[in-house]
Order: sequence, then structure tokens, then C-alpha cells
Amino acid sequence: MTVSGAILAAGLGTRLRPLTHSRPKPLVPIAGRPLIDYCIGHLTRLGIETIGVNSYHLADQLSDYTSELRQDIYVVEEGTLQGTGGGIREIASHRPYSTLVVINGDALFDFDIAPALEKHYSNGAMGTLLLRYVEPSAPFGRVGIDGNGRLHRIAEMDAPGADSLTLFYGAFTGVQIIEPSLIDMIPNGPCDVLRTAYKTVLGDKGPIFGQFMRPDSQWIDVGNVDRYLDAHRQILDGYFAVSHLPCADSQGRRISEKARVASSAKIIGPCVIMPEAQIGDGAVVGPYTFVDRGAEVLPNIELNNTVIWPGVRVTDSISNTVLYG
Repeated sequence: MTVSGAILAAGLGTRLRPLTHSRPKPLVPIAGRPLIDYCIGHLTRLGIETIGVNSYHLADQLSDYTSELRQDIYVVEEGTLQGTGGGIREIASHRPYSTLVVINGDALFDFDIAPALEKHYSNGAMGTLLLRYVEPSAPFGRVGIDGNGRLHRIAEMDAPGADSLTLFYGAFTGVQIIEPSLIDMIPNGPCDVLRTAYKTVLGDKGPIFGQFMRPDSQWIDVGNVDRYLDAHRQILDGYFAVSHLPCADSQGRRISEKARVASSAKIIGPCVIMPEAQIGDGAVVGPYTFVDRGAEVLPNIELNNTVIWPGVRVTDSISNTVLYG
């Protein structure tokens, strides 16, 4: 069985506005790279060559970007939003006989998908949801599996006899592995894959499973501006591997050799200053500040817990925000 990749990226990015007014969410920069690059990296490390991406908001930008990035990425533009089910169905129609590894395009995580894929095959699964550990009282810990990993509950949907079982609960990470037999159960039109295909298999007590990722795994939904800033804080604190960034010094400062930093500027770690960025005299940058490529921070400006997008000129002191352009 061949394996293909799918990235669900067709949302409007409403919660992330205003950052998504002029670009689709998959192209919003996270630590100097478009968000979609992290998803593509996970799939590439699995040895997956063909990747499908669905799109809607500012779809032309995403098509242009992926066509320049790799020729084996295809974009399915949606005339109307199709939901997770419709998105998966249309992406899979281009590779109808493949196992599909699906990633929600707004998730940033560090766990390895390969062991889950191997377990998926050994289970003979139609579908596998990758789960993360959460506190028992967490409102989003709504996926229940038994001791063998078989799924018996997804939110309010139960398999027959679920109430009589001891179940272990986790939260869905937005990563799943699905077979053509499950994809065939997705109805036509816009729909949610969990509330259609998975619900059908749950009712039949079919072979669908959940797998917990390692407890120390990092995961964050980059769904709104606060979470966007939090993602950068976690990256700056070293929770995610980001080999494309400058190396950190003993104070957690990552300053590119190609950046221009005035001798009187004060740089406080953890922070990142990317190539071609300019930091003026007397400026104070950091902590928890990311200055992207070509950005300019004028003299005497103070930045704290801030993300500056590429090429943006900073003329006022700010904190706890994103300057975008």
C-alpha cells in the first residue's frame, strides 16, 4: 500500500485575524517559515512524496507557493468550504488507493508519526487518531480508547457497549491515518469526517484506533493571535527543534551574522534576530521577541513578547503583539 499525505488548510483563518487578512493561514510565518512548511516536513520525514492540500481563502497564494516549493504537492481549491470530511474526500480522490496521513494545517507539534503509522498497519486499522495526554478534567479530552487502543468514544458518539468499558481519554492532535475503506464512507458534500465516516465505523464496532503520543510531546493549535505568540515563546524556550534559526548564545539570543545590530542596542534573550534585520541605536529587543528577515527596528524602540514579520518597519515601542505586513 502506498502512503500519501494530506494537509487540511482550507479554513478562513477567522480566529487568527488580522494576520490572515492578506494571506492564508498556511502561509502565516511561524519562526521565519510558513506554517505549512512544518506540516510538509512531518510528511517528508515519513518518506511521503505526494502531498495534497485543500485551500479556500486566498487560494491562489497557496497554489503559487507550493508550486514553487515542490512539484509533488497538489492543491485542491474548494469553491465552498467542504469541512474535514469533504476536504479529505477530494484530496484522496487524486490518490484513491493510498493510505492517507492527514494533518490539520494549524497544528504545530514535535512528535514522530512513523511509529503510529507502523502500529496502524499492525492493527489492521481503517483509521487511527493520534492523541495527546490531557488532564482528566480537560474539556477537550473527549476521545476514549480501551487498553488495546481501539476507539469506543469520540466526543458524544459511542460505540455499542462503550459505557461498560474502562476507557482512557485523550485529545485529538489533528493528525490521523486513514485507509480508502474509511474514506469511501465519507458522504458527498461538506461534512465532518469524525461525525460521518468515523461515526459509522464506531456504530459497527469496526477497526478504528487511537494512539497516544509520548507524554512530553509538544503540541499547539496556532488558532488565534495569543496562541500564535505562545507558539513563538515555546520555540524560543527550546521546546521545538528549529534548525533554520541562528544558533543561541548562553543567554538564549539567536542573532544572525547577517543582521545589523547597533552597538548601543540591548538584546535580551530569549529572542531571535534574523538575517538582514536592522536594530537601531538604543533599541531594547526582548525577551521573547522574534524579528524576522529584513525588518527594521528604529532607534530607542523597545520590544517585548513581540513578533515582527519580514520587512516590517517598527516605529513605536510595543509589547505582547504582532506587527505584520
